[in-house]
Amino acid sequence: MNFSNLKYRSLLVGAGACMLLATSCKDFLDIDLYDQYSTTCLNSKAAYESLSAPLYGGYVWSQYEGKFAWCVNEGVAGVLFNVNDQEGALFKLSIGDDNTILKEGYTSLYSGVIATSNQVIKTVADSVSANAIPSDMTKEELYAVMGEAYLFRAYAHFLATEYFGECPLVLNTAADIANDVTVPRVSRRTLYAQIEKDLKTAFACLPETRKADNWRATKYSAAALLGKLYLTMGSCRVATPGLTYPYVCPAPAAMLDSAKVYLDYVVANKNFQLTTHADLFSAVNRNDPSSETVFALYWKMGAYGEGSQYQSQMAPSGDWSKGSGWGSGKGLTYTLYNSFDEKDPRKKELCFYVGDGEGNGYTTADGRNAWYGSAYSAKKKSGEVQFGQDGKEFLSQGQHLLNNIKKYVWGVDGSAVHGSGMSIDRRQDIIRLSDVYMMLAEVAYLQSGADLTTPVSDANVLSYINQVLSAHGAAQLSSMAYFDDLGDKHKVGEKFDFNVTVDDGNGSGVQKTISVLTTTQMFHGEKRQDYMQQRRKEFAMEGQAWLDLKRLYYLNPELGNKFLIQMDRGCQFTNSPEIPEGDGRFQQESGYARLALVNQCNATLKEQYPTGNYTVGDKEVEIFAEDFIAKNRWYLPIPSSARAFLQSGVQDLYDQVMSNTYPY
Repeated sequence: MNFSNLKYRSLLVGAGACMLLATSCKDFLDIDLYDQYSTTCLNSKAAYESLSAPLYGGYVWSQYEGKFAWCVNEGVAGVLFNVNDQEGALFKLSIGDDNTILKEGYTSLYSGVIATSNQVIKTVADSVSANAIPSDMTKEELYAVMGEAYLFRAYAHFLATEYFGECPLVLNTAADIANDVTVPRVSRRTLYAQIEKDLKTAFACLPETRKADNWRATKYSAAALLGKLYLTMGSCRVATPGLTYPYVCPAPAAMLDSAKVYLDYVVANKNFQLTTHADLFSAVNRNDPSSETVFALYWKMGAYGEGSQYQSQMAPSGDWSKGSGWGSGKGLTYTLYNSFDEKDPRKKELCFYVGDGEGNGYTTADGRNAWYGSAYSAKKKSGEVQFGQDGKEFLSQGQHLLNNIKKYVWGVDGSAVHGSGMSIDRRQDIIRLSDVYMMLAEVAYLQSGADLTTPVSDANVLSYINQVLSAHGAAQLSSMAYFDDLGDKHKVGEKFDFNVTVDDGNGSGVQKTISVLTTTQMFHGEKRQDYMQQRRKEFAMEGQAWLDLKRLYYLNPELGNKFLIQMDRGCQFTNSPEIPEGDGRFQQESGYARLALVNQCNATLKEQYPTGNYTVGDKEVEIFAEDFIAKNRWYLPIPSSARAFLQSGVQDLYDQVMSNTYPY
């Protein structure tokens, strides 16, 4: 990481307070860092607390939130169906280091969150050293600001290593810039060691409660992240390929014990309470912590990059996001949608088009009513709803998904400052109490020594999960495997019809339909209900799915690879409940799961048209799961524009981290 071309300047913003900001980065090597503060500026508690406030959303996270977060955490993980351009390439597991979305996420983590955190840490440390503490602020309150910065630095590095594997560890941004330093990629052992240290520092510095600004992090935020870190480290049981220093936890049992200690600490705080998804994701509660919120980002509407862009990216139409709605071709993957029980109330909060009946009514943030289902026309005529569709109308418009994303999609409130969907208010939970309970269940499962594919009825495991399911109105479990291997349930010999264009030899294309009896394993008819699927259903579109899949991969790479294969993510949900089966427009699913099946179609075509040219139609979605596995894309490639400015090779600097002599 060569910082020599970085713009590096101080900036004083506002009067009487000093705000630490970062611009929306055009390039990894083109950022603004503001690291020098007027002594007349940092003269109050409010001024110091304003330093860490930008870490909770806005510009430092903007490029991460804009696309990377959901393209990777939900797209690569197989939660969000989306085949559009470079976004779709990530969903289809066709991942190269020239994908601009990877660059945006990498840039945001390092040039946004980590650089900002480092400067807050440096500024507060300098103030403490100089005993320059404002009269209206205690030393503990000043340390709390530093604790927030340590927390965010740890979280950003944790995300970076879960995405990119061996990547940079940057603790001294200003010094690296000043000395024109290129930094190395370091081992995951090195990264985990520093993340642990930072989180423990945050835990020591942060308060237990916030009388004011209750959205800010507390000790419980640090404890929850420590629990997730130790659970992740304790899952690393196999030396995964493709890394210079593959990490295997030397003491997984101890890591799980530590995870439980910190997670229990969170549960012991009775101020956190489980609540319904309707409450968690309502438009009314979108600005404030919920009773489940342990740690969250808080986006505030404003200029582009200040507020959340997510709603516009997911909204199926302008009715749900004024001025922009890019989500009509995005929805839950078919196999995830199909795993929900019909009466599971979480489904309505997660996606539209959940079937006929009273559950199809929604209300936007500005109070308008919408309806999706067979009663739409009558309800609109009676004035009960202002907009919506029935399934037949939707299909007639050529839309291919009937389960567009609803979670975090509210519509705008109609005010002048909130008139665009591209920059709105949003609480974005990073860890909520349900996650803490489910991580405790995961710890108990792993501590039991049960095989990952064997259903267990252990009361300790199930009690944690059933508390979450009960609070959210979902069916209770009597047994559960960590991973349900569907290998013996696959369908071979299933018939698929492919649309193809065959060259007639005269330069014209002839449309054909080719029926293929599969020899490729297909799993889209199965309803997975294991622990992995329970997490996918509970936290879909909340940024957890990729981290969850990585833990499965760390525990058993073979099972992680099987999970990718068995998703059959290319199948799309297109069934309208208003169209009876047998009607020509009825379609329960379409699309095809993997490149292996498309290759089988090509082989069939070659047999039928040995001298002709042919192409598989656009309707078929090619999923490159086998290629992803072969290239070990469980670690995403560091963007080439960033890699060019890193030291060559990978270094293990664990000892320097532990001795506080890490140089970068």
